[in-house]
Amino acid sequence: MNEIKRFKRNPAVQCWIKHLFEGQYDENEKFFYTIFGHVKRIRIIATIIEKRENLIEANEVDMGIEEKIDSNIRLDFDLDDSTGMIRAIIRNVNPDKFKTFNKGDIVEITGRVSKFKDFISLWIEIVRKVEEPNLILLRNAEIINKITHGEIQEIPELSNVNNNIDEFSDEIDVTTLFESENDSGKHDTIKEKIYLIVEEYSARGNGINFEKLRQEVGIPDNDLKIYLNDLILESRIYESDNDNFEAF
Repeated sequence: MNEIKRFKRNPAVQCWIKHLFEGQYDENEKFFYTIFGHVKRIRIIATIIEKRENLIEANEVDMGIEEKIDSNIRLDFDLDDSTGMIRAIIRNVNPDKFKTFNKGDIVEITGRVSKFKDFISLWIEIVRKVEEPNLILLRNAEIINKITHGEIQEIPELSNVNNNIDEFSDEIDVTTLFESENDSGKHDTIKEKIYLIVEEYSARGNGINFEKLRQEVGIPDNDLKIYLNDLILESRIYESDNDNFEAF
């Protein structure tokens, strides 16, 4: 009887984006050494900052992915979980299947991570929208629980780590991944304004709903969702049972 070859599927590790950037990538084994051990697949919750549809060029560099390209369509999602930013990619797809995923949506993604030179990417296997804010708190609590209970490892130093930040793939526009200092300061100012409004309404014992908060801050819905998600991830505010936002 012929022996059946079995393939081991690596478990998806619940983590934050920063844990990949703080880790070390083994270029030979194609995984990250992180505080949670060897990581090839992750599960994260993050906000979509940008979404793009691209045509795959015939000579496109395959950044750490081994499967063949059977389609000329690739979707890119820039994600932010308030600890860092990463680009999530899915190829060989019909874009219509993902037309409901847009900027400002909070999503939970499971996928494989890779690194090409200094660029870390997440190759999507499963993606779904997060409709329940309490799921964000639950996932963060799971990560914090592992860290506080010592379920972490020391990250070794690797000799094959490439620290040349100038050697990004030509395909990637690195400037789209990070905010400028002015944008970052503006982001923090608006976020603090939102928090102070929520805190003020919470002190009155009522909280504030999304529509009222949008009117007071005066920014688009999608932008407000991003700021609210940041504050929820930082455990500064929460959404109550009556759909009002309140400060902790």
